[in-house]
Amino acid sequence: MPSSPGSLTSLRLVFALNALGLSVWFPRIPDVKQALDLDVLELAFALFGMPAGTMLGFLIVERITDRLGVRKTCVWGGSIFFLSFIGPALATGPVTLGLALFVCGLTIASIEVAMNAKASQTETELGRRIMTGCHAWWSFGTVTGALVAGAFAQAGIGFLTQQIILQPIFAVLNVWFALRMIDDVALDRSTPKEKFRMPEGALLVLCMVPIGALLIEGAMLEWSALFLRENLELDPFTTSATFSAFALSMGIVRLLGDPLAERFGPHGVILGSAALMGVGILMFGGSGSIYMAAPAAAMVGLGCGNIYPLTMSIVGRLPGTKPARNVATLALIAFTAFLIGPPLIGVAAKLFGLPMALMILSPFGVVPFLLLRRQGRH
Repeated sequence: MPSSPGSLTSLRLVFALNALGLSVWFPRIPDVKQALDLDVLELAFALFGMPAGTMLGFLIVERITDRLGVRKTCVWGGSIFFLSFIGPALATGPVTLGLALFVCGLTIASIEVAMNAKASQTETELGRRIMTGCHAWWSFGTVTGALVAGAFAQAGIGFLTQQIILQPIFAVLNVWFALRMIDDVALDRSTPKEKFRMPEGALLVLCMVPIGALLIEGAMLEWSALFLRENLELDPFTTSATFSAFALSMGIVRLLGDPLAERFGPHGVILGSAALMGVGILMFGGSGSIYMAAPAAAMVGLGCGNIYPLTMSIVGRLPGTKPARNVATLALIAFTAFLIGPPLIGVAAKLFGLPMALMILSPFGVVPFLLLRRQGRH
C-alpha cells in the first residue's frame, strides 16, 4: 500500500506495542527477584540471558527479513516476542529465568531490526525524518506498560497472571497494525548475498556511538525499579511512576528529535544529549529520596532519548548498502551494551552497592564526544 497517515500511525503503534510488551516486565523484576529468592549477582546473570539471545538473533535476522520481508517479520516476529514473554513468569530459579529471557531475546532481535528497517523505508518514501518520532511512541508505550505493571503489582496480582492476560492481547494488536504498514521496498535479488563482516569507516564509528546511551538506558530499564524499591523503599506503583518519568521524558524529547536534527544536525543533538545523560545517571544513583530520583530519572531520559534513533536514521541513509543491513549491523554492535550491562552492574552492585553501580556509569556519557566531535555536524 502507498504511504498514508494511517500506515504511518500503524508503524508508530507497532513501536508502542513492542515497548508495552517489554515494559510490563521491568517493574516486576523486584517481585521476581523476591519470589525466586535471588541475590543481586544471580539476578544479574539471569538478566544477561536476554541480551545474549538478542545478539544471537541479530546474526540471523537478515535471513528472516530476506525470506519473509520486513513487514511480515514485524507481524510474526513481534507477535512471537509477546507470547515468549510469558516464559519468565514460569521460571523456578535463576537458570530457568535466564533461559526464558534468552528465548525472549531471540525474538526481540527480529522485531527490533524489522520495525526500524520499516521506519527507515518509510522515511525514504516520505522524504522526511520520522525515526525519532517512532521511537517516541516506543517510549510512550514504555510509560503505559510500566504504569500498567505497577498497577498490577500494587493490586497484588501475580506476574504470571499479568502476563497471561496482557501478552496475547498485545500479540493480536501487533498483527492488526503491522499488516497496515507500507509495502516492502522491492530488493534486487540478483545481488549475491554477503556474509556478515565488521563494518568499516563511517559505519563502524556510527555503530559505536550509541553504546554508552544503551548501557545507561539498559541500567534504567533493568535496575531502576530494584533501586527504587529496595534502596529508597518506594511502593510498587510509585516505583513504576518514577520509572515512567524516565520513559516519558524519552518520549517527549524524541518527539522533538526530528525537528531538532533538522535544525542543528543529528551530530549536534547527539552530543548535547550525551552530556545530559551522563549528569542524569550520576544524580539518579546518588538519590536519597523520590524528590531527587524522579527529576534525575527524567534527565537521564532526556539524554538517552535521541542518541540511538538518530544514529539509526543516519546509518539507514548511508549509501551503498540496504537499510536493513545497516540497521542490523548497528543494532548488533551497539547492543553489546546490553550484553555488558547486567554482569557489569551486578558485580559492581555486589561489591559497592547498587547506587554506586549506577553512578559509575556516568563516564559512558562521553562516548559520543570521543567519536563525533572531530567529524562536525551533518
